[in-house]
Amino acid sequence: MCGGINLSQCIPVADDDNGKTPKNKIIFPSLLYNTGRVISYSVIGFLLGGMGMLLTGGGGMGIPLLLQGILKIIAGLFMVIMGINMLGWITLLRKFQIRFPQRLTDKINKKRRRENRPFFVGLLNGLMPCGPMQSMQIIALGSGNPVSGAAAMLTFSLGTVPLMLGFGSLDTSEAENTESDAEKEETVVYETPAVENGEISINADTLTSNPMYINYDSNGTNIQLIAVKGSDGTPRLSLNTCQVCNPSPRAYFKEQNGRLVCQNCGNVFTTDSVGETTGGCNPMYIDYKNTDGKLTVSVADLDTYTDQFASWDGPVK
Repeated sequence: MCGGINLSQCIPVADDDNGKTPKNKIIFPSLLYNTGRVISYSVIGFLLGGMGMLLTGGGGMGIPLLLQGILKIIAGLFMVIMGINMLGWITLLRKFQIRFPQRLTDKINKKRRRENRPFFVGLLNGLMPCGPMQSMQIIALGSGNPVSGAAAMLTFSLGTVPLMLGFGSLDTSEAENTESDAEKEETVVYETPAVENGEISINADTLTSNPMYINYDSNGTNIQLIAVKGSDGTPRLSLNTCQVCNPSPRAYFKEQNGRLVCQNCGNVFTTDSVGETTGGCNPMYIDYKNTDGKLTVSVADLDTYTDQFASWDGPVK
C-alpha cells in the first residue's frame, strides 16, 4: 500500500516546452511527499505521547504493556478487515471501511502536482491504516511522554525515507516512458450491457487480449469493469479502478502496448492481473461467475462499489 501511494505522488510534471521534466525536478515530488510524511508522523507521535501522559496521570510510567497488547490486537483486526475488503469476499465488512471525508479527498485530488499536492498527501499519510506504523503509534502512546512519542515516530519515519525516496525517484523514468506511449493505444471497446434478472452479462466469445470496458449506471454513478482474455485464454473480469490509488479520480487502467497502466501511479500490469484476488496496486476484485460462455456480475454487488467510483474520472463512451 505504501509503495502505491508513494509512486502515485512521485511522478513529476512535465513543464518545459518539449513536454519533458527537467532533471533537477525529477526528485522534487518525492522530496515533498516524504517531507510531509516525516512531519505528519512526528506530530502524531507528539500527540499520542501527550495522550499517554494524560491517561497515566502524568506519572511518566507509560501505558501498561497489557493495554498496549490489546491496542495492537484491535489494530490488527482492522488490518484484517481492510485486507478482506480488498479481496471483496464479505460485502458486509465494507461498512467498516475507513475513508477520508469526500470533500477533503476531492479538494486534494483537484490540486495540481505543481501546487505541492504530494506534500499534502504526505501529511495525510500518517492517518493511513498501516500495520508497522500503527505499532509505532502504540509505542508512542505507551511512552507517556510527548517528546518521547515524537522522537519514536520521527526515527521510524526517517528510517523509511531512503527506500521510499529512492523507489519513487527511480520509478519516474518508467512513468515517463508510459506516458510517451499513450498515443500507441489500440481501438478501445466500450459496452453497456442491459440488466437481466438482477445481473449484467458479457459474452466471453467477444473477449480478446485487448480489454473491453463495461459500464454500469448505479443510480447516477458510473461503475466500470475490465473484461479481457488472459494469456491462457481464460475470460477475466475486475473493476476498473486501482485498489491502492482509489479514490483518486485517475485511479483507472488503460491498455497501452498490451499492458494495463494505472493512470494515477503509472504502475504497469499484464492482463492476467485482471480478476485476481491479490492486494496491492492491482485492478480491484469483484465476485463474478463464468458459466455457459458468459461472465455475469450481480448488480447488487456492483451497487456496493458506488463510493469507490464517486470521484472516478475515467473515460466513459
